[in-house]
Amino acid sequence: MRYEEDCEMRNNGDGITPLYQNREAIRNLALTNLKKNTPAGKLGGLRNLQYFNFRMSDISTGTQAYIEQSYNTITDYPANITDCVMFGSNSINGQALYYNIVSINIFSDSVFGTGAQFMRNPSQVTFYLVQNIPNSTTSLGTKIPQPAPLNGTSSGTVVFGTTGAINGNQRISVDIVGEQGAYYQNNDLKGIRCSGLALSSIFVQFDSAVNTAGVNLAVEVGVDVSSVSTSY
Repeated sequence: MRYEEDCEMRNNGDGITPLYQNREAIRNLALTNLKKNTPAGKLGGLRNLQYFNFRMSDISTGTQAYIEQSYNTITDYPANITDCVMFGSNSINGQALYYNIVSINIFSDSVFGTGAQFMRNPSQVTFYLVQNIPNSTTSLGTKIPQPAPLNGTSSGTVVFGTTGAINGNQRISVDIVGEQGAYYQNNDLKGIRCSGLALSSIFVQFDSAVNTAGVNLAVEVGVDVSSVSTSY
């Protein structure tokens, strides 16, 4: 007798249908459950990591072996910044949304591959962390100052810059060639909270001169979507 026939005929006298006889019903139930939204709970909230993606082009012009650009060098808190992306806003109107950033990745996204094969270390992009401006009618934010004052003491050979429009605000740098920049998370640390990112600087080196007008950079910002809110 075949195994499946033996299974179908088996009966323990308890009125329970053998597993093999229920195989079709079990399969249909599994397919139905796959189509349902997962409820919040022990196995819920599994999609908390998602990505904002944007592309930076028209960064530079000319044929040379490097790109070196600075942005928002004069603007300081609480004035609004430019050259930025604001989360959760599809226009300049209205306030942006706050998210916890858990990773940032930047890579070459050149239209014709220009510069991608020549890029070398060190090459990085530096962003200011951005917050909303209270009572503002636009989504443009402002820089987030350092969490506390800094006092730099020098022996006379090194000068520490701790204040001003550049050094007095929070910035993060992302390595382009090394790519992934992940930000540590545990029960106490929740990532980097902000409502947007504003350019501070772009520095890219190449092994030889390239047409820098053709160099584009793609940015992937990983966020914890469960952290979204309208407040810092």
